[in-house]
Amino acid sequence: MPGVKTIEKAFIVPGLPHLAFETPGSESDSWQTLRTALKQAGAEAQAAKPDVLVIYSTQWISVLGHSFQFAANPKGLHVDENWYELGDFPFSFHIDRDLTMIAEKLTREKGLATKLVDYEGFPIDTATLVALKYFNPDNNIPVMIVSSNIYCGQEDSVALGQAVGEALRQSGKRAVVLNCSLLSSRFITEDIQPSEDRISRPEDDVWNQRMLSLLTAGKNREALALGPEYAQQAGADMGFKGFYWMMGLLDTPETPAQVLAYGPVWGAGAAVVQYNFN
Repeated sequence: MPGVKTIEKAFIVPGLPHLAFETPGSESDSWQTLRTALKQAGAEAQAAKPDVLVIYSTQWISVLGHSFQFAANPKGLHVDENWYELGDFPFSFHIDRDLTMIAEKLTREKGLATKLVDYEGFPIDTATLVALKYFNPDNNIPVMIVSSNIYCGQEDSVALGQAVGEALRQSGKRAVVLNCSLLSSRFITEDIQPSEDRISRPEDDVWNQRMLSLLTAGKNREALALGPEYAQQAGADMGFKGFYWMMGLLDTPETPAQVLAYGPVWGAGAAVVQYNFN
């Protein structure tokens, strides 16, 4: 399987702050289930002892091409811009600059606009920090992070993933891949009690489960082909770009996925999905 030789595992993970902080008595069953799945996924990823975590986050939105985090040691304090009352994210982690340089070069060679981001105080998005909380809690695994270009379509998203996959093969490093993304992303717009949380539209729930069924059957190519319709019908997070990127990186394998959890977070569809390769 040419696209996954250096990849141990790949995950789709939701990156909302509700899943980072335990608030007993004031959260939904769905949040607890998703959080338990994130703990399980993170433990399995760490047990694989990867050389690097490769992250694509739909919450790191870029406009002028594709950005790669290049600061050697991003650190600071992040507060989510929407759910700031849930808690703060102090962070400090290390970037794999060698791998990032290769990935940025290969992406540029595919004709995509790129930028290496390296300055003190650059904001790190919530989804990336939620993922690192579970997959890199001791900050002992180097990280590569790439942005989600708001104007990027399916073809360029796949190409971006292919460039990152080729960078991994050239480096020979063993990786765990994280697509930090929701499924449907229509949030409930009024204030609710956590116990009232639900997928905001029944139609979105049907579409989410349809796509998850394809993934668990190993029909990743069919899911890729259906992606544009899914994005339109269910309001998929950033047009389903994270999945396109991941399939480009993994060479659209026939490997079936495991859905560790699925449920609503403030109306959006969230799932923890795992692919095992080695």
